[in-house]
Amino acid sequence: MEFLKDWITQIIYIAILSIVLELLVPSSSLKKYAKVAIGFVIMITILNPLINFLKGGANIEAYVFKNDYFLKNINMEQISKEAEKQRDNLIVAEYKKRLIEQIKEKLLNLYEIEGVGVDVSFIEDLNDKEFGKIKEITLSFRNARTVSQDSEKIAKPTEDKKFNYEEFKKTISAFYNVPLKNITIKEE
Repeated sequence: MEFLKDWITQIIYIAILSIVLELLVPSSSLKKYAKVAIGFVIMITILNPLINFLKGGANIEAYVFKNDYFLKNINMEQISKEAEKQRDNLIVAEYKKRLIEQIKEKLLNLYEIEGVGVDVSFIEDLNDKEFGKIKEITLSFRNARTVSQDSEKIAKPTEDKKFNYEEFKKTISAFYNVPLKNITIKEE
C-alpha cells in the first residue's frame, strides 16, 4: 500500500510542478512545446511503475500482501485456538456419548434390559492425567424393559419381578472402577 501511496504522491507533485512551469513560460510558441514536454513527464511518471512491473523489477503483490500477511497471521492464531477448543469439546462429548452407549450395551448383554437412562459425570479436562475417570453414574429405570428372545415386555419392578439394582451397581462399579456410593439408581 505504501508503494501506491508514493506513486500517487509523485503524480500530484509532478502535476503541481507542471502547473507552475506552465505559468512561468511566456505565452508564445514555446508554451506549446512546454506543454508537450510536461505531458511526457506526467505520462512517464504514471507509466513508470507499470513498466517496472512488466519488467519484473517491482513486485506489486509483495507490497499489497505485506500487511495482509501479518493480519492473517494474527487471525490464524485466534482461529487455531478456537479450533483447538472446539476439538476438545467434541472429544469430551464423543467420549461421554460412547461411555453411555457402552453402559447401556453392558446392561443389555448381561441382564437383557434396555431403555435404561444413563448419565455420566467424569473428569473432562483433557490436560488432566485422569481425564475420563468417572466420578458418578446415574441409572434411570423409568422406561426400562426386559428383552427376551420371544417378545419384548415392558418390565417395571413389581412384586413378582424386581430388578436387582444392587447387582447392577456392583457390576458397573467393578467394570468402571467407580465407588458404589457414586452410582445412583432412580426407579421412577
